[in-house]
Amino acid sequence: MNEEKEKNSFGILKSLKKLIFEDEPVASDPAPTATPGPVPVPVAPEVKTSAAFPQTPPPLPITATPATDVKQMKVKVLEMLEKLNEPGVDFFEVWNAAAEMGAVDANTLKAAYTSLKYADKTLSKEKLTTTGKRYADELQETISRETVQKQQQKQSVEQQQIKEKESLTTEIQELERKLNELRQQLDNKQKDLREINSKYEPQLRDIDNKIVIGNTAVAEVVADIRKALDLIESNII
Repeated sequence: MNEEKEKNSFGILKSLKKLIFEDEPVASDPAPTATPGPVPVPVAPEVKTSAAFPQTPPPLPITATPATDVKQMKVKVLEMLEKLNEPGVDFFEVWNAAAEMGAVDANTLKAAYTSLKYADKTLSKEKLTTTGKRYADELQETISRETVQKQQQKQSVEQQQIKEKESLTTEIQELERKLNELRQQLDNKQKDLREINSKYEPQLRDIDNKIVIGNTAVAEVVADIRKALDLIESNII
């Protein structure tokens, strides 16, 4: 039994949901001047015994969606509105009954009201306007609360973004400083490499010169020694 009630409750929006996805809803025929003829009377929802109104509705699923997804979001809003539906027959049932006729306009609203008044004698124009305004206000209050929450969430994300941006900026600056140091070190090393020959060339030339001079001096001394030995060999008995 409970399952049956729940199915009836959440199936009442079928017509309103269908209208959302119709690009060009079929307009109803102009209402005759006489009292409208018999219209199929939608089954009135079972009146709840509890006098309490529904609990605070669940939050609306606010998301940043493209314009093409607005219809899908409207369906979600209607589902949330269904949970706000109060006991008995009121604006909600009349609105949906008009939608079952193909469009919500003056003629279908009047026909739906006339038919549903037979199901619930408490239905009146005042009840329609009062409950309709209350549903609209409750939806607006819900979206306002959700908007505030999302704005707070946005601020939190923005603060996190700023903090991370500052951290990344600091890291980048530090890396750039190190990179500049490395570039400077690289420039210095490249300069040292370019100047390495001129740095050691004087020393290398000096060594080569000393080798030449040393060899020359030794050769001359050895020659002098040999000359002296030859003189000794030939002149001393």
